[in-house]
Amino acid sequence: MTQTPAPTLAVSAAPDLRVPVDPEHGLLRLAVMLTFVVSGIGSYILLNVVFVQIPFINLIAIGGSIAVAMLSTRGVESGLKRRWPSGRYFEIAGNSIRLGAGSQITREIDGAQHVNVLTWRFTITKRTRVAKGWYVVALAMMQEDLYLPIYTFMSPEDFNKLPLGDHFNTLAPTKETEKADLRLAGQQRRLRTAEYARWNEGAELTKADFEAVLAALQAKFTAWMISK
Repeated sequence: MTQTPAPTLAVSAAPDLRVPVDPEHGLLRLAVMLTFVVSGIGSYILLNVVFVQIPFINLIAIGGSIAVAMLSTRGVESGLKRRWPSGRYFEIAGNSIRLGAGSQITREIDGAQHVNVLTWRFTITKRTRVAKGWYVVALAMMQEDLYLPIYTFMSPEDFNKLPLGDHFNTLAPTKETEKADLRLAGQQRRLRTAEYARWNEGAELTKADFEAVLAALQAKFTAWMISK
């Protein structure tokens, strides 16, 4: 399904809740990757010079440069996360639920009107920046043809403690969906469309902020938000 971008709107009301999104945005990940490459190459060259008379210097230099690169990357990543936010945010302001960047609103839903809520999760099967076996936990609010998806990453242990965890349906593989009954197949198609929106337009939150948003939505929008 092709998503029609929402018009860019000016911020008009002070938010009741605002949380930053995309803590590991693209530019930050690029900077971290470059730190690993530059520190690794630099330390390898330096170790080759310092220990030039030692046998098996290549193995020592390779091992040492990898260790230096990992330590440098960890330190730089930790510092950048605190000092280099993406500039995007999720907020609730009155009845408005929106995503913004700076002084502009990029996506907005009217919470006073009916909102469809889709919640799902799936397991990460390959280790990337998130541990293998963790969950992607997502919620999308849909109004007419507009999706506003937010998500976070959680360990299975943390997910089991999530107050509304029972409402997050497992997103099944496509092959399993094809074999499901009509009701389940319809549910999975809706979730897969929402997942497509999350992949393209979703806003990543920290686990703590995701839980805070769930609680705020549940408290303010009782007419349509999921509850225990």
